[in-house]
Amino acid sequence: MTSRLPGPTTMLRAAERLSAHPQDHGWKAIYSLFAQGFRQSSPALVDIALRFHALPPDDSATHGITLLGIALKAAVPDVVDRLSAIDGPSQRLRALEGLLALHRPMIRQVMGQRHNSFTGARRFLVPQVLLGAYFATLGNDDVNFADLGTGLGILPRQLNCGRSFNRFRDDLTWSGKVPEFVPIPLARRFGVDRGTLPDLAWVRTCYGPSAYYGRMLDELTSTLEAVETPAGAVAYRELDILDRERLSAFLKQERINAVNLSYVLYELAPAVRESVVDTIVNSLRYPGLVIIMEPLGELGSPGCAVTVYDHRRRPLRILAVSDGHFRGEVTELPPGNDFRRRYPIGFASDEARMR
Repeated sequence: MTSRLPGPTTMLRAAERLSAHPQDHGWKAIYSLFAQGFRQSSPALVDIALRFHALPPDDSATHGITLLGIALKAAVPDVVDRLSAIDGPSQRLRALEGLLALHRPMIRQVMGQRHNSFTGARRFLVPQVLLGAYFATLGNDDVNFADLGTGLGILPRQLNCGRSFNRFRDDLTWSGKVPEFVPIPLARRFGVDRGTLPDLAWVRTCYGPSAYYGRMLDELTSTLEAVETPAGAVAYRELDILDRERLSAFLKQERINAVNLSYVLYELAPAVRESVVDTIVNSLRYPGLVIIMEPLGELGSPGCAVTVYDHRRRPLRILAVSDGHFRGEVTELPPGNDFRRRYPIGFASDEARMR
């Protein structure tokens, strides 16, 4: 399904929100220029937005701005350095307009065929803890897991990998404590994303042009080389979750009873998110668990929220994570107290962590 992005006004608001984010990992200068360009109705910028506003949108404005930045970086890899070297906002905007006009065909192609496939090495930590606790309590021994919007597809491979878990767990504490590693009784693993499935070259393009993101990319590539579960142990499928009929058929046919979505729903227009979630929840084999990790403020604030749907099929927003790259602190929200009471999470002692 070809994505269509919102028009200039909503993309202006998204660009302003993203450029005001307190963290700057390489994109802030570009987002600020986009906002300036939309305010001044810069022709090439507005043309790109209008082209993707021709049909009713299914992508969010936030995703539109991030994807525009990625498409520009794909066309001009050193775009941030090139624009930053120019003095004065008006001159930088003129230079941006020139680059957008020059590379318009490639930018349009990228935005029509791709999406933001950013993949992080630490996103598996929270699903590992929650799925381990949930299915250990229920006593299931045949968990069929699907990571929807899997990107590079590393998360399904990292589940149940103690080495990966131990490598990263101390950097993400839960109210000052570190969860124990509890294996998930996995029978099958699936990684699902829109076609064409992204490769490392595309994921690299989705990373911000900064030293911070450079370190994160090194972390991702080293994890790909070291993860214990081979890629062949995961079945990868090209499937657009907006095709709800196919999505439901896949979940039912493969008897999926555990689903994860990491930074997926924010890419969709708010009007379609609920219907996608309803399709997933109502197609899951009982008793299933859906984990949804979404950025705070549509990527406008640091951190993310974690919402789950258990077998009762109603949303429980149980956790807040201080950093969306899964470092820092996990805070349990009030509904999380009920979830953890029913599905206890064990925490490692200081002695065990030192071993």
